[in-house]
Amino acid sequence: MNTELLYLEDSYLKEFKARVIDRSDEGIYLDRTAFYLGGGGQPADTGKIIANGKEYVVTGVRREDALHLIEGEKPEIGEEVKGIINWERRYKIMRTHTAVHVISGVAYQQFGVVITGNQLYEGRARLDLSFENMSKELAMQIIEESNKVVKKDLPVRWYFISKEEFKNRPELMRVNPKLYEKYDKIRVVEIEGFDIQADGGTHVKHLAEIGKIELQKYESKGKKNKRIYIVLS
Repeated sequence: MNTELLYLEDSYLKEFKARVIDRSDEGIYLDRTAFYLGGGGQPADTGKIIANGKEYVVTGVRREDALHLIEGEKPEIGEEVKGIINWERRYKIMRTHTAVHVISGVAYQQFGVVITGNQLYEGRARLDLSFENMSKELAMQIIEESNKVVKKDLPVRWYFISKEEFKNRPELMRVNPKLYEKYDKIRVVEIEGFDIQADGGTHVKHLAEIGKIELQKYESKGKKNKRIYIVLS
């Protein structure tokens, strides 16, 4: 389904107007949306849709086709609707997502530690790391250095570059570059003077919005595979 993704330009868009272009037993399709579809460890948004004075709860969005999941009665095709993001939840996840970028940058630049996966929640996250000499002490050091970066309150911005430029900048390819082959333009998120990578999620505009990062738990999952859990305060 061809849905315009408004959050790619404005992560702070809390409400929007759209039109229902199709529907199914599970939900509705919109011509445009500010609901994040999910992906990259960031969960899909929740919220509500208002149409003709009726309120419909959006329990999530299906990433593969942007279906807005609504149980029970649904708006009709062609109806104009107002979408409202669960902003309290979204903003906590935005802060967490940007925090993970800071941790990823510190881990790689200062310690040579690669983040291989993550899962974001409201004000907390799980990160998987690949580093044979990883320890709880090193994890604590990474978090300490990450907080130093956060205190600098660097600006964060996001923009699009051409596929050709993306291919010529290997530092942007933190994940499998094949994931981006279907796109003509690639969205990147840049923490000014510190880190830049391809990313399709939502982020805060300034690092100070993150707050303090705390190490909640450290686990060893094997010789090289380690896991840390962080929370924001």
